[in-house]
Amino acid sequence: MALTTTDFEQALAQEVEQALKQAKTAQTEWAGRLVRKRLKLLAGVPQHLSKAKHDLIQAVHRPNATPAEILTSEVFPLADACKFLARRGRHLLAPSSHSWRHAALWMGHIRVRTAREPWGTILVLGPSNYPLFLPGVQSLQALAAGNAVVIKPAPQGEKVLQILKQCLVDAEIPGDLLQILPSGVEYGQAAMRLGVDKVVLTGSAKTGQSVLSELSDSLTPTTMELSGCDAVFIANKADVQRAARCTAFALQLNGGATCIAPRRVFVTLENQSLFEEKLLEYLAEDPNGSGSQAELQLPASVVETTRAAVLSAIEGGANLLHGELATMTNFPLVLSNVTPQMEVAKSDLFAPVTSILTIADMSEAIEADKHCPYSLGAAVFAPHNHAELLAEQIDAGCVVINDMVVPTGDPRVSFGGRGRSGWGVTRGPEGLREMTRPKVLCSRHGKWLPHLNRSDSQNIDLLSEVMNFVHSSGTKERFRALLQLMKLGRKS
Repeated sequence: MALTTTDFEQALAQEVEQALKQAKTAQTEWAGRLVRKRLKLLAGVPQHLSKAKHDLIQAVHRPNATPAEILTSEVFPLADACKFLARRGRHLLAPSSHSWRHAALWMGHIRVRTAREPWGTILVLGPSNYPLFLPGVQSLQALAAGNAVVIKPAPQGEKVLQILKQCLVDAEIPGDLLQILPSGVEYGQAAMRLGVDKVVLTGSAKTGQSVLSELSDSLTPTTMELSGCDAVFIANKADVQRAARCTAFALQLNGGATCIAPRRVFVTLENQSLFEEKLLEYLAEDPNGSGSQAELQLPASVVETTRAAVLSAIEGGANLLHGELATMTNFPLVLSNVTPQMEVAKSDLFAPVTSILTIADMSEAIEADKHCPYSLGAAVFAPHNHAELLAEQIDAGCVVINDMVVPTGDPRVSFGGRGRSGWGVTRGPEGLREMTRPKVLCSRHGKWLPHLNRSDSQNIDLLSEVMNFVHSSGTKERFRALLQLMKLGRKS
């Protein structure tokens, strides 16, 4: 007998409710453990990830990636992140006290201490492009901070996360702390409606809008890593050959389904011809380039959106240097003579396509970059000192210098976007702290409570001179205020 819609919804709600209940029950005991004891268990996870690496590689659904690529972009960096948490987590989560030298001494002796507490139960909405690494790191960080985790994976992402969960169980981490829901959108919606303490999303800007709409009534806090349309800045004295080689690599990584892939390349007229020449050479030489990339498996919606944006750019005067627009094959698609106002240079295309924008200098590139509403990542190619100065001017959450994409997998890197690319941080030190709530303790010491002395606390002349003494810039002014305070003190 087939289930009716109502029966299915009830069964779904019961399944999600049970998962949340188990997670919340387990979290109470887990949060009560000392941080060092939680981290000691996490320290055992990398060895189990290493033992299960072949099973994890086979379970990852990424049709445009080789096994070696999956190992180095999913399994290996996840183990690195876990090792980093185990070694640095205690320091990063430790309470901090602020020196009395920076206090408002006129208020009396107050000690300020900041502690970090877990949120409770965190819902992780996983992406399809990196179905193990991204939700895996977020989950490990949440567990290190004392939370329980409920994951709603991307389609076909359940199996690999079940293997991850088994690695945690093998490391003696309670299994109920990590609950894995089916991948249907309705399961994530049900979890949000039933109530979680925080939601962490990696996905498109459109998905982010849907999640925010779902959470608007409950005001549940979120961390969102959303769409990207990343820019590459190639300065005059840059190693153009390296820039072209890195661009070719990053364009083809994971079949173009990488949020920080190079979608816009700002290059000066001086370097444009050489960059285009070398980029086409590397695309032709790469065994995963024009020959095999024709077999990329891209969703129909991605193909149509990309075709429309590229066709519009060509009609506006852009040139197609590489790729076949009619059949949407021979990827990646490379456009030149693109302007910042064109849709292809402002869209979150999730396909192997890049636009080359010619500019006079890097100042013009910085201004042109502002036409794009996405600010996830960026790459700069220039001599190191120049590159760092340029990177400080770029509006992006993470800037890579003289490389692309790969350095962001380092466990020390905290990653987050701006604008339509989201807010909050995942991974790295700040990603761990994002899984906690700060609690500030203000402790009064000593018997002096000046605010309770009404004759002083209501004396505007006395208070004005105290402020002059504390905040005047010159010694003369402060000395004058001190004399006035002494005079007022004798009167009182």
